[in-house]
Amino acid sequence: MILTTVRLRNLPEDKKDQFPWTLPLIQQFEELRLNAPITFLVGENGSGKSTILEGIAAASGVPLAGSMRLEDDESLAAANDLADYLSLRYGKKTYHGFFVRAEDFIGFARNIKQEIKALDNEIAEVKETWTGGDIKLALGAIEGEKQSLIKRYSHDLEAMSHGEGFLKFFNARITGTGLYLIDEPEAALSPQRQLSLLSLILEKVKKTGSQFIIATHSPIMMACPDSEVLSFDENTIKNIDYKETEHYQITKGILDNPELYMKEL
Repeated sequence: MILTTVRLRNLPEDKKDQFPWTLPLIQQFEELRLNAPITFLVGENGSGKSTILEGIAAASGVPLAGSMRLEDDESLAAANDLADYLSLRYGKKTYHGFFVRAEDFIGFARNIKQEIKALDNEIAEVKETWTGGDIKLALGAIEGEKQSLIKRYSHDLEAMSHGEGFLKFFNARITGTGLYLIDEPEAALSPQRQLSLLSLILEKVKKTGSQFIIATHSPIMMACPDSEVLSFDENTIKNIDYKETEHYQITKGILDNPELYMKEL
């Protein structure tokens, strides 16, 4: 295990009427223990699972896999505030990893596209202005950098479907033994792609010893073997079997008897 425990040191008296301190879960939060290399944080919207995940990301120092630094993202201001009061305990420290939300992928894909375009412009400029010896030597480093980006991420992540690009991103970025924090990846993935992501995560855990903490509403994701599911409902954090979650029970109920559920709408 990389990250083993998350504790809230104290509640700031001068911020009790500000988010995230107004969340009942935060007001009662004492400790979050992580006992498996893959942990799913589940709960209803507004339960606090994403807030806690964002706070862990800010406190751990992992980079935001998007278009800006985590500390500069205004949408994560509350997470940065919460991080100042969180204490993280590690089984082993790593400098690999990242925090990503489905919406961050769009900014990341655009950045890669812009980097490739900038390298194309640099190559064109060298070709137009070169007057020295072998131009291949002058272009070698630039073209090498471009081909490295294309090989790792494809020529245009934005041109792929959202799910295809998202999986390509994960496959390229999950390297080494790292701490990976992911918020609702199912937002960008079909059921089949969710299974593909789970297969990738299980492979990385086995081969690199990485750790994943994932906030999700997806019963498919929660079914991952050798994982832990933590429920954030009822303003507490408790270990739960994924079949006991409301997400699983409602999904199963609809699949078993859709007419009954639709009649009650």
